[in-house]
Amino acid sequence: MRKHAFVAGGAAAGAGLAIALMGISPAVAGPVGVHGLTTHIVTVAAMAPADDTGEAGATCAAGELLVGGGYVVNSTSTGWRIYVDAPLNGTTWLVEPVNFSAQPLSFSAYAICATGGKKAASQYTTQVVYTAVNAPAHETAEAGAACPAGELRTGGGYDVYNVSANWSVFSNSPLSSGTWNVEIDNEVPLTTTFHSYAICLAKKNSKPVRGLTVSTVHTAATVPPYSVQTADVSCGPQEVMTGGGHVIASIGPYWSIQASAPVSANAWQVKAADLDNFSRDFDSYALCLGKA
Repeated sequence: MRKHAFVAGGAAAGAGLAIALMGISPAVAGPVGVHGLTTHIVTVAAMAPADDTGEAGATCAAGELLVGGGYVVNSTSTGWRIYVDAPLNGTTWLVEPVNFSAQPLSFSAYAICATGGKKAASQYTTQVVYTAVNAPAHETAEAGAACPAGELRTGGGYDVYNVSANWSVFSNSPLSSGTWNVEIDNEVPLTTTFHSYAICLAKKNSKPVRGLTVSTVHTAATVPPYSVQTADVSCGPQEVMTGGGHVIASIGPYWSIQASAPVSANAWQVKAADLDNFSRDFDSYALCLGKA
């Protein structure tokens, strides 16, 4: 578990991990292979107690590669923040919320795991790269984590050091062919450290990845005032979805990203909740592995 500082009235970190493996609804379609690689999704559900934090880690099986992940929160209020939505290591996707409400908060972590036959498994590996940035008090800041040349960025995420209700992550998305971008609005009266993480697919023999490419697809949507809106985006029928993310064209406390996670084997869903009388535009992104 990463260590974070509580500010602005939060409780001490350290809620217990409640794990329940479950299927995704709607049901995940059958796997599609690209150069012997297929993916499947692992889901772990947990609860964050009132005025406390929670933790859920979705872990790929031995011999599988973590390529991406995300989260779902079963609440449309602003009484929570996801301060970790990131790879913990090469096998586990970690989600940690802080719950500022008087009721328990239900949430889930999703890991996208790549597997294949002996030939595919022996060829590839993944590594996690990150970039740390300090966001000054009452300012926005941006952090991009870039995969090395010859490797493919398959997913990404973030964590934020200050456990507070007074910041928001308005971009957690692919920026370019090899970079994962995170942008934060820091309304905490302190400098807030945050990280952008990218997962990079590489060859085990250190040679450049050839014959494969990762493309980005996205769809735009608008959440009306005092409403909830979803936006789904899908990879092609001969592609494998490895990750996804979101961007919302707003800063401030009057919205939340309730879900940024796989909704099926090749589709990513972003669910935005609007909590005032201004509509907000947002985007859902999916990363698609295909033949070059």
